[in-house]
Amino acid sequence: MAQDYYKLLGVERSATEKDIRSAYRKLARKLHPDVSPGDTGASERFKKINEAYEVLGDTKKRKDYDEFGENWRHADEIRKSGANGGPRRGNGFPGGQHFGGGGSIFDLFSSGAGMGHDIFDGERRSQVEGNLEITLDDAFNGVARRVTISGPAGTRTLEVQVPAGIQDGGRIRINPDAQTQVTLTVRVLPSKRFERRGDDLVAEVPVSYVDAALGGEAEVSTMTGRIALTIPPGTQSGRSFRIPGKGMPKRGKEGFGDLIARVKITMPEKITDAHRRLFEQLRELESPATVSKADGG
Repeated sequence: MAQDYYKLLGVERSATEKDIRSAYRKLARKLHPDVSPGDTGASERFKKINEAYEVLGDTKKRKDYDEFGENWRHADEIRKSGANGGPRRGNGFPGGQHFGGGGSIFDLFSSGAGMGHDIFDGERRSQVEGNLEITLDDAFNGVARRVTISGPAGTRTLEVQVPAGIQDGGRIRINPDAQTQVTLTVRVLPSKRFERRGDDLVAEVPVSYVDAALGGEAEVSTMTGRIALTIPPGTQSGRSFRIPGKGMPKRGKEGFGDLIARVKITMPEKITDAHRRLFEQLRELESPATVSKADGG
């Protein structure tokens, strides 16, 4: 059964961003594995509230969740289909497609389908090809899709398992019968949160100028939740921190790639009088007073 993210965090659907952040932090402190070692129930709930906050704490994801519920990850594809006559999900699998005889049934993915013939073991086998678009979350977790093909055995619907860790451009081949081979080229859609580099992910991490100068903590988004990153004093904008094991799953291997957290120093949008006085003091401290003395001043 799908989880209700609002209930998991104990907030109303009308909750503000501040309410959601406050509820998450309170639960995270209570359920963190370090607080309740050995309590598998608390550990599982901790994972779930991280998942809930990952969605409700992001304005766009929250909007998609409110509109499409458990299918929020496929919101863009569903909206795209709406331009062609309204969203059509089909059998509970967003992204059902038809290959081989005539284009896409649901138009949720931009698929080019074609059919050729090759000889295998003395028999002619139909070659059905198409493209399948998935999100980075789908590539991380693995996902099931249903596609409808037309071949010598007629028209049928197949369930396709997209393996976790698949790369953009990766191919999936299926032999539904002795006369047909289906080849799907997977396109992993760009993510707004991460840049993918093989099995590694790169994320931009906003850090206030105060924490960059004095040291502090920054919240880093990962594919499985948010973690705290220690920022040492004197951190420069653009500095990267490598977080092992927080990247993409390594397809065909054990383990995960790394997450590279790249610092982006932020300034306050509004400079108050107090800010201005402090900045002026800093300017005086850093002004090259020795230069005027060397010039005989």
